[in-house]
Parts: sequence; structure tokens; C-alpha cells
Amino acid sequence: MSTLVTVITPTKNRLPLLREAMESVQRQTLEEWEHIVVDDGSDDGTAEEVARRAAIDSRLRYVQRVGDKGGANACRNLGVRESRAELIVFLDSDDLLDCDCLRRRVEVLERNRDLDFAVFPGAVFTEIVGDRGRLFSPVVLGSDLDRMLYFDHPWEITSPIWRRSALRTIGMFDEDLLSWQDVDLHVRALIMGMKYLKFDTPDHHIRWNHESTKTSVRQFDSADHLDQGVEIVRSFRDRLEDAGLLNWSRRRSLAGLIFLLAQRWTRNGSLASGLRTWRSAREMALAPAHLRWLGSLILMAYRLKLLPPDYNERVVERFKCAVRFVE
Repeated sequence: MSTLVTVITPTKNRLPLLREAMESVQRQTLEEWEHIVVDDGSDDGTAEEVARRAAIDSRLRYVQRVGDKGGANACRNLGVRESRAELIVFLDSDDLLDCDCLRRRVEVLERNRDLDFAVFPGAVFTEIVGDRGRLFSPVVLGSDLDRMLYFDHPWEITSPIWRRSALRTIGMFDEDLLSWQDVDLHVRALIMGMKYLKFDTPDHHIRWNHESTKTSVRQFDSADHLDQGVEIVRSFRDRLEDAGLLNWSRRRSLAGLIFLLAQRWTRNGSLASGLRTWRSAREMALAPAHLRWLGSLILMAYRLKLLPPDYNERVVERFKCAVRFVE
């Protein structure tokens, strides 16, 4: 039987959740899939469990990540290199696919040979599928690139189905990134002008939790993540400039990301780091002088708690809107 699509799942010590993810793939109405589980060094019985299941269904494959460089990005890239199919879907180990997900996605890309990828929305849940009753991101009009740069994600890691050739053209995942890896990949795809379609019917489910070890939680609390965030914004700026896409509104959206990082430094107790981070908006020519000075004053007032807490937060949010949208 030919393999039409590869599902790639990076994992580390998440066996109970991984079982659910694997079962959601095994329930697919499309039969011509393979599921590659890339283990980033689990010691909770993941290898044994995947091997047991793979002995029953050879479409499931276990790959052990080796070498010094670990993390989800290295695992995803390894999964792409190991894949047998031209079409690729990334599924995190705590998320789930609807049973008709792969059939529908494969059909779209087989019918539209000019597409590099297609995007399908996901619904969020906490304990039971459907318990939150909403999508990860509402389907709205407007520029997906601008939404990515505002950190208003129009989709997440499992939403696209990719052609493997497109991933290779983009350069795959940046294995040096601690966070923002899916945003970085999607921004690069959009800047390069990759062809895609978006659909409005959800076909997968994203588990909404706040484990302290999750990258989405740590990215705004860890010093290493916050420092690297500035460099990611700088890379976005350079790529946009090289592509002739760096207009004033995108400069402001990038300045908004810098201020978000500065705010988190300040909230975590380091005003000096917050102000240092905010100064990088000047170095990258992302915000005019009056916004830079006002931003510094707001960070100082925020740290010194000169305003009531609720009002303090409202002032910061209003300023971030001003940075992004006021010419």
C-alpha cells in the first residue's frame, strides 16, 4: 500500500497523552498514512509502547533522536527526513486529529497541485474534546502575514498540510530556536510567497493547558527565551526588508513584539532588562522617538507600580495597540 501522507509527532515523557495522539491517527478514514513518533529522550516507557503498537500496525514508526541537538524542532526535521510521503502533517503529542482529517487534507492537495500547503483550523479543549467550544483562532479576513507579526496566530503547528518539497525550500525548522518555532516557519513561508488555501471547518483538536514545561508557557518567562525573542524579531525584520515587504505598519507590529518582550522582562522583575530590550526597537528602526520615550516611561511606571494594577495593565495594552497601529 502506498503512503500518501506522513504524520510527524515529536515527544518527550508524555506517554499518556501520546497514546491518545496515536489513537487519533489510527482512527483515520484514510488508510495510506504513516505516523512517525520522534522520541527526544523519553524514559517513561515511550519506546516500548510505540514498539508494541508498531508490531501490530507497521504504519506506525518509532525514531530515536540522537546527537547533541535536541528539542521539538530537531525532532520534526528528523521526521521529515525519515518520511516516505510527499505530504506532511505535524501533530504535537498532546493534540488530536479528527477521524476524517487526513483524507480531506490529502484530497485538497491532490486536487490543487500548485499549492505548497493548505491550512485547516483547530478547536481547543481542556479535558474533553469540545469542552471549550471555540476555535484556536477565528477565521477572519486580512493579511495572515500581518497577523503572524502581531502574534495573533491565524493558525498553529498542526493546521497546515505541507508538501515536503515546500518545507525543504523554506529551510525546515530552525533547530537553534527555543520558542516561536512554528511562527518562524510560517512567517518564512509567507514572506517567500508560498501558495496556500485556508478552510473554515476544524479538523483537529489542540489541548489547552499550562504545564510549566511547555514552550508556549516558558517563552515569556525564561530569560533565554526572552533574549532570543529579540533576535527572532530582528530576523523577521531583515527577511521582510530583503523581500521589499517592510512597510510602516509591519515596523510597528515588530515594535509591538519588542515591547511585549520588554514588558515580560519588567513583569518578571527586571526593569533594566526591559528597557534594554525596548531600546532594540530603536536599533532596528522600528519605532519613532516619541513612541520609544513613551514606552520607556510606561515600563518604568509599570515596574514601580505607580498606577492601580488594573489600570496599569490597560495602559500597557493601549500602548501596544498604539505602537502597532498609529502612523
